[in-house]
Amino acid sequence: MKRPIEDEESSCAGAEPTESKQAKLASDSNNDAAVAATGNTRNCTINRRRGDVKKAILMLMYSGSGYYGMQRNTGFDTIEGALFDSLLAGGHITEEEYLSPGKLQFQRASKTDKGVSALAQVVSMKLNLSDADSLKADVNSRLPTQIRLLDVFRTTKNFNCKARVNHREYAYICPSYAFASKSRPIDITYRIDSTQLELLRSCLSRYKGTKNYYNFTSGRPPGDASCNRYIIDFTVGEPFEYRDAEFVELRVRGQSFMLHQIRKMVGLAIAIVKGYCRLEAMDAVFTYKRMDVPKAPGLGLLLNKINYGAYNEKYAAELGYSTVDWDRFEAERSEFKSSHILPEIYRGETDNRSMLEWLRTLTMHSYDFDRQDGPPTVFKQQQQQSEQPKQFEKDSQSEAASSEPNSAGALNTGS
Repeated sequence: MKRPIEDEESSCAGAEPTESKQAKLASDSNNDAAVAATGNTRNCTINRRRGDVKKAILMLMYSGSGYYGMQRNTGFDTIEGALFDSLLAGGHITEEEYLSPGKLQFQRASKTDKGVSALAQVVSMKLNLSDADSLKADVNSRLPTQIRLLDVFRTTKNFNCKARVNHREYAYICPSYAFASKSRPIDITYRIDSTQLELLRSCLSRYKGTKNYYNFTSGRPPGDASCNRYIIDFTVGEPFEYRDAEFVELRVRGQSFMLHQIRKMVGLAIAIVKGYCRLEAMDAVFTYKRMDVPKAPGLGLLLNKINYGAYNEKYAAELGYSTVDWDRFEAERSEFKSSHILPEIYRGETDNRSMLEWLRTLTMHSYDFDRQDGPPTVFKQQQQQSEQPKQFEKDSQSEAASSEPNSAGALNTGS
């Protein structure tokens, strides 16, 4: 393996340290002495001499349950907040760097929203990598068990973990009863049949290619070119059983995604498979005219993989850097999914009835073009619904009496 090319200039051999370097050496010595005397690392800098600091890649996985997303947000528990707390407590970053991550050239590969988990997340920053294994072990010892640092290693000095991504893969795990026909009551004993599964695959295949996803996000004006996104594929695996319920896992790969995009893609697919609108609705939704598209719950959304194929080929293969390769940790990721992520999804469905409660709202959507930027009657319907007893079984049975889809693919639900 070739020796990695040095990213930072090395000082000349035998050169006398400048006054500033002498001051820094004295500061490091004082820090080491303070740690030895008190054992307190919070305000001390351990092994932070500039010659040892390099740009690093950190490969992470986490359960998003109980966290307000990935990005640091003062006053809220976030994944980045927990990571920075652990780095600071271990003396791997300074107080100043903790408060100003830009000094570390910090970057994240992807944002995840409140409650969203990840089996593959990457951040990059400048760290001391003189003993990367010890750094990894120390940080993991301080992190909650639902956040794990899989690996930390050196990369090029200009590496940007967000810009270098080739594509991202998200999974959406939900109970199969989400796709049951609206004409039948549903419960945890439901098992999806081949007809429903094939219709679901047909829906998901319509997302492939470059399309306008204006109707799958919010806060962007009509005609915004940034709503054009490229989807590589959108598939569904074979159903699987977890405890006493059957689940399906949908996987979507794309270059990038907008706020709420995947949840709305799943929401529209569920509405079509259940019979609230026709498959032809997907021919009209990719326009700059606002349509009413339901947004599926966030509980089952999972950042599954981040692909760095071009980086791995150019820098790992040619220059000897480690690869950002998730297959190296397949066993750890599979075990983490089974022990931390699937139990949270199951608990959310059985205790909080996340999907069941959301399915009840599907009758509130028009699945048609709105006269304004948003469904004009939804808020009134929500208010009326909140005043009624939440009896899911009766609501499910009454779904059969709902209006049939019209020829344009819209469900006429009235006011």
